[in-house]
Amino acid sequence: MDHYATDPYDAIVPVFGESQRGEGFTHVGTGVFIELQSQPFLLTAAHVTDNLKHSQLWVPAHDSIYPIQGYVGYVDLLPEQVRSDDPVDVAYYRLDSRFARGMLELFKIWPQTRCELIVNSLELGVCSVCGMPASRFKRSGGVYSSETASVRGIAAPAEDYERESLSPEQNIIVRFHKKRAVSKETGKRMNPVHPRGMSGGGIFAWPPGYELSDDWSIPKLVGVFHSYKESKGLLIGTPLISVLTAAMVGEMKGFGGVQ
Repeated sequence: MDHYATDPYDAIVPVFGESQRGEGFTHVGTGVFIELQSQPFLLTAAHVTDNLKHSQLWVPAHDSIYPIQGYVGYVDLLPEQVRSDDPVDVAYYRLDSRFARGMLELFKIWPQTRCELIVNSLELGVCSVCGMPASRFKRSGGVYSSETASVRGIAAPAEDYERESLSPEQNIIVRFHKKRAVSKETGKRMNPVHPRGMSGGGIFAWPPGYELSDDWSIPKLVGVFHSYKESKGLLIGTPLISVLTAAMVGEMKGFGGVQ
């Protein structure tokens, strides 16, 4: 169907917050516009939705930027835990169906058939993280613009999970040293985009034999990106199963009556 994305870039959405100084909007993160069980969702990082404590979150829809309409769910923090120490850090909006139709005027929705529920991240090979970097956010008067970008790296071995006290069943780690990045076209050193602002974007897994492919109709969505440890060269995210578990709880609550 025409409204389904084949390229991840078509389903990646910038998320804006209201400036605390009354100066319009600021870029606070990224979302993945996705269909799950025939319902529209926007996946993101929980530290992005934490901004709701101060202001509404906005995304492009119809012909402008509007407050996101829908039910917000996330994986709760443990007692005495702060978000910066949260290894899961995922959230979602069960979007209001009418609002989702407005988003479809600007984006395409990622199909559930292009998702993969992995049980162990050590099985992954090469992955790409797609999102909206903060460095690409621009404002000119009342016009806001952003650009989608991606970075690619190799899934981390067990030692990295052990060093970070993370679990390959509950997390995804992708090695990405910004200073060591090379262009796959030329093989020479390059200065890639910084992942800041890409939190809430998607982690896409490339199958064996397609590690260097540019065919974005091939990789599947396996997780949500939330953290970048630059000094260690590690991109960290959470597998989709955690988001689906949280969404099941939301469904039990009727998604707060959202249709």
